[in-house]
Amino acid sequence: MKNYLFCSLYYKKDIITGANKRFENFIYHFSKLISSNEKIIVVVKSGNIPIRLAEIRNITFVEIPKFKFLDRFQSYICLGRLFSKNKEMVIVSDFMPIPLKSLMKHNHYQLIHDVRNFTIYQRTKLLNTAHKIQKYQWKKVKNIMTVSNFSKSQIIKECGIKDKNIFVSYNGLDDIYYNKKPNNKRDIDITYIATFERRKNHKFLIDALSHYSGKNDLNVLLIGKDLGLMDDIKNISNQLVKVKVRFEDSIDSENQIIDIYDRTKLFVYPSLYEGFGMPLIEAISRNCKIICSDIPVFREIAGDIPDYFNPNESPSVLTKKIETALIKNAQKFSSNINFIDNYRWSNIAEKFYLHVKNQN
Repeated sequence: MKNYLFCSLYYKKDIITGANKRFENFIYHFSKLISSNEKIIVVVKSGNIPIRLAEIRNITFVEIPKFKFLDRFQSYICLGRLFSKNKEMVIVSDFMPIPLKSLMKHNHYQLIHDVRNFTIYQRTKLLNTAHKIQKYQWKKVKNIMTVSNFSKSQIIKECGIKDKNIFVSYNGLDDIYYNKKPNNKRDIDITYIATFERRKNHKFLIDALSHYSGKNDLNVLLIGKDLGLMDDIKNISNQLVKVKVRFEDSIDSENQIIDIYDRTKLFVYPSLYEGFGMPLIEAISRNCKIICSDIPVFREIAGDIPDYFNPNESPSVLTKKIETALIKNAQKFSSNINFIDNYRWSNIAEKFYLHVKNQN
């Protein structure tokens, strides 16, 4: 018998992000695999119990309070106490800093979505030490779980962690992506879903659109939380000719996201760095045409389905690809069926379940 604990104090139940979707879907499908005498503990911040998981019989929830002062430090103390008082179990957590001492008796997997703090796209430049703390702690944990072989290779390179200690667990597609019938009314020419930050490379896309010379005006939709660059992108977008750009900072539901994909003719993904790139597989699953930057992780997860471009070349290269893609007929949905089957959360959860069972 094994018990399992899944922890994300970054999870927010009312916000749609790749990390949040992974947390919900992975646990939901994992709960269907365990035996009747096994249990799951889910640890979140107070008020953030995932609605989808709330009524599953074999899941117990622990809510960590939201502290007014030193929230991360006090959360670290709470997690340490929680891990210490429980008997040996399998723990998957993405929280930093890691309460290493209290995890020693457990089969712990530190979930790493990306290693951007080791790149020029680091989250914070405060004292320039975030990556040093991560490296120190990641080298101390028993196991790493990460979302792509690309991220695995980066962890090995930057932290010197052994290959055998890193388990790759892809991100997946919500069940609704498989069950909802595609809508063929495609009235949005180009969509890009990404937070507004430097690595997402919005400016490159806008620069490419500034060279657009097609016959028809373009309807472009940019969706994403502003991390400091949205106003700049809006300002340069206002100068475009024959291109109307609409901005949305959030989406209310997964159904709404799917409706947007289904209305989209061309999904353009010019990102410079990703740990995975969940919108890419989502857009493919809804039969959007795809143009994306030629970065290793996109090649890994999407294969030869997209049309790739070099983000270090002139934006006019992307312009030509956009103009060509919008003229050609859409690809057939059936051509992507085998591809999207690789990203079923049920298969992804089962792969980890069997991995843990085989460790005995």
